Amino acid sequence: MICMATIHDVVKYIEQKKIYILCLIYCLFYHVYSQDKWIVVTTIQHPTPQLKKISRIPGWRMVVVGDKKTPLDWHLENCEYLSPEKQLSLGYKISSMLPWNHYSRKNIGYLYAIQHGASIIYETDDDNEPLFDLHYLDNIQQNLLLLASEEPCINVYHYFGLHHVWPRGYPLEKIICSHVYDQTTVVTKEIGVEQGLVNGDPDVDAIYRLTQYTGEITFPRSGSCVLSMANYCPFNSQNTFIHKKAFFTLYLPSTVTMRVSDIWRSYYAQKLMKLCGLYLAFSGPNAFQDRNNHNYMHDYIQEQDLYYKSMDLVNFIHAWQSPKNSNTLQNMHDLISDLVKKEFLGPDEISMCDAWLEDLMTVGYLQ
Repeated sequence: MICMATIHDVVKYIEQKKIYILCLIYCLFYHVYSQDKWIVVTTIQHPTPQLKKISRIPGWRMVVVGDKKTPLDWHLENCEYLSPEKQLSLGYKISSMLPWNHYSRKNIGYLYAIQHGASIIYETDDDNEPLFDLHYLDNIQQNLLLLASEEPCINVYHYFGLHHVWPRGYPLEKIICSHVYDQTTVVTKEIGVEQGLVNGDPDVDAIYRLTQYTGEITFPRSGSCVLSMANYCPFNSQNTFIHKKAFFTLYLPSTVTMRVSDIWRSYYAQKLMKLCGLYLAFSGPNAFQDRNNHNYMHDYIQEQDLYYKSMDLVNFIHAWQSPKNSNTLQNMHDLISDLVKKEFLGPDEISMCDAWLEDLMTVGYLQ
């Protein structure tokens, strides 16, 4: 007859082996799916040549966020594809709150990358082709030229050699005077976001396209710069690097149009970064865009807020002060709430932003 002590020892041994095996499986899974460098894209079409090239960049993992219009058979090697069904199964609170067929679905890709170990995120679109292998970030410049101006906004397109072009979302009333800025000595700054410029068909608004665009655009100047803490310039989501300390600012609003969403984010992200001592950097052209077909008049309609509200938004954000003793994530909640009160964002944005902040904590992002 086997004594009870022996049975208990056997059961304990088996349980220990189960735990060991489970830990081994988890480690193997984490090794395969955990990656500190992530690329986040959203698309509604079959894999483009640009996406195929991006998916093969060594050392980076790509997540593509689908939508209701994305082909059902979408597939690409070395890529995590989040179908609409997959998005709803991930457990993120925000997944069921975001509207379909809207650029803000990209928020789910950010959360996925953060959950799987991201320390830096490169976000782009399916019609942008990097002209580098992304390894230059390993030696990213910390000594950069600082641009400052008495005007609240600086048009960095001027700094990179194009004085007749402005980025989408730049206040129209500041276009003429936006070339006035000072360049100070080289400084060392901690970068939260770096926007890379794009040759070919860069990100300009519909007014420029309807009145001045005549073909391929090339920026003649390279190098990098940072904006002073007193200045702002819109940045987009098409060739942009976000460092871990600034991940919480990634949230794309969904109560504005898709042509406004990433620009409004860029403005409030700059304010939130300034409160953390993080700087916005711009680098010379390092990607080429072969732009998907657009209806310029449709873009013009979608960009109305950019034309009428950008300057008011910059003035409000610049003057905004965070409550005493508030932390980084609380600052974001408070700023978004105040932007809703001022009608820059819709009422539903508060609950979605709160869901975003909750999801950030759930996936392990500790600021």
